[in-house]
Amino acid sequence: MTFDAAGALWGLLVLPLIVLLYTLRARRQDVPVSTLILWQRARRDLAAHRPARQFERNLLLLLQLLAVTLIVLALARPHLALPGAGTAPTVIVIDTSASMQATDEPPSRFAVAAARARDVAAAAGGEVMLIAAGPRPSVVVPFADPILARGALTRLRPTDGPGRLDQAITLALGQRPGGARPRVEVFTDRAGAAIPGVAYHTVGRATRNIGIVGVTVERDADAAVVVVQVQNAGDASERVPVVVALEGRRVQARTVTVAARSIASFSVPVSGAGVVRIELAVDDVLGVDNVAHAVVGTPPPRVIVAGVPDRVLIEALEAIPVRVSPAQRVTPEALAVADVVILNRTPPVDLPPGNYLLLGTAASNLPVGITGTVRVGEVLRWSTRHPVMRYVNLGDVTIGEALRLEPRGGEVLAEGATPLIWAYDGDGVRAVVTAFPLEQSDLPLRVGFPIFLSNALSWLGGTERLAQAGDTVTIPSGSLAEATVTGPDGVEQRLPASGGRVVLPAVERVGLYAVRIGDRELRVAVNPAAEESVIAPLSPGTVRSEAAPGDSERTRQAWRFFLVLAAVVVIAEWLLWLRTLPKTGPGGRAPRLLRPWRTHG
Repeated sequence: MTFDAAGALWGLLVLPLIVLLYTLRARRQDVPVSTLILWQRARRDLAAHRPARQFERNLLLLLQLLAVTLIVLALARPHLALPGAGTAPTVIVIDTSASMQATDEPPSRFAVAAARARDVAAAAGGEVMLIAAGPRPSVVVPFADPILARGALTRLRPTDGPGRLDQAITLALGQRPGGARPRVEVFTDRAGAAIPGVAYHTVGRATRNIGIVGVTVERDADAAVVVVQVQNAGDASERVPVVVALEGRRVQARTVTVAARSIASFSVPVSGAGVVRIELAVDDVLGVDNVAHAVVGTPPPRVIVAGVPDRVLIEALEAIPVRVSPAQRVTPEALAVADVVILNRTPPVDLPPGNYLLLGTAASNLPVGITGTVRVGEVLRWSTRHPVMRYVNLGDVTIGEALRLEPRGGEVLAEGATPLIWAYDGDGVRAVVTAFPLEQSDLPLRVGFPIFLSNALSWLGGTERLAQAGDTVTIPSGSLAEATVTGPDGVEQRLPASGGRVVLPAVERVGLYAVRIGDRELRVAVNPAAEESVIAPLSPGTVRSEAAPGDSERTRQAWRFFLVLAAVVVIAEWLLWLRTLPKTGPGGRAPRLLRPWRTHG
């Protein structure tokens, strides 16, 4: 038996008080009379019936104690397993994604799902496990008494990120407590494909929602351009008022028309430095995707250039702009303050943790080999999706001699007769390698060269960062051992650096994160996850959980049973008390309680 309100059991302390009051009941008084002749027969009758009378008095006390006990048990709201009920374990998976914050089912989808999940936990015949299906599915409560799962469901809150429901269900199906297969109960607004052995409980009704699904920042030497994408997940076209502000100062207010089930984009030039806030003035059921942020105008990255001096390279870097520091060699002290190190035609060396742009060279500890040189000619293929190659056109670029690269990992961004541009991120090193020296190519004469440099430096170690809720944010830390991160809620935490990186794992809240590494501070804007703006509920259809044979799926709430039984005991006690009263009162009249009512007519 389990209790929802176990605190009510303290009411049992009233039982000793009832016993105490019973011992203080009224006693007979001695009264002198003139003769005992008339009392002899009465005394004999009293002596003959005294055991029964004593039993009646004790039975009244027992019935009173039993009635109070039953009432207290009813107030504790017990759940009682019926005869023959099994003890099958139960795994409850609850979706904690951002869309569960929608208010189409008041007060929210998550609140409704949590209430239903608490009912399932209360009715469980065995132990209950609770799994939260957020950006990182996790076990909130291992197999334990259902009371613990019910309490955790009361405290649990949805995140601002996506829900990895499939991973959470896989985790649930893999549980085998005591070798038994558990029942899996899933509470979500987007169920996906039906899975045998899983019971789904779907919440949500609305489909209309307008949200920000993308924010990017493009910059040049003079200003930044913030590009915003707005999605309409509903079935009708919407006119959406948008306000863009920089550090609280309005930059632009406009109305964007978004067709049904489509995305509209617009750009806003921003002059100055600080935090840009984009807000949709729209009334819908999901508010978390109506606001987004971007950080613009942050100090340009600090770049160290080592190796063969190249005037064209320095001029291109100064035009981006970046803070350039030429160096004869790269020291640990220089690495600690540099965002990116550029190595121009240096001999291959082992690279310590950091961010590197290697021009016409490679490194011995990178997963790429050099097997001589090759004549290239033109570039045959290049990526358009990688951040380093965004807006870069290599179609008219001619290359002479280049290193013959043989990558064993990473990603090839451009290739001709050999891989020409290669990117790698791992083991504390983030690097972009060009197989050709700049003087062996006409790329420095093309419009795409400064764009390529800007993209590469931004990807390698730029200080303007954007992420979506649920993303893992990786920040270069150089040779420093830790960083201090302050979240949108103002809570500060210290994170250790590993391999020259500080990792913020699967950030769950949107807003601004301030990261301090040594004497440097940068801000990361975490915006809503794009997939969470589509809030139309999905149901897999009718799916039944397959419980283990012989196991009962439910127990019963027993408080009503205890309450009815208490009422029966109270009535029985009252009837027994009536029997203890004398048949007639003074003057030969029956006690008032036993006399029939008289009507006047």
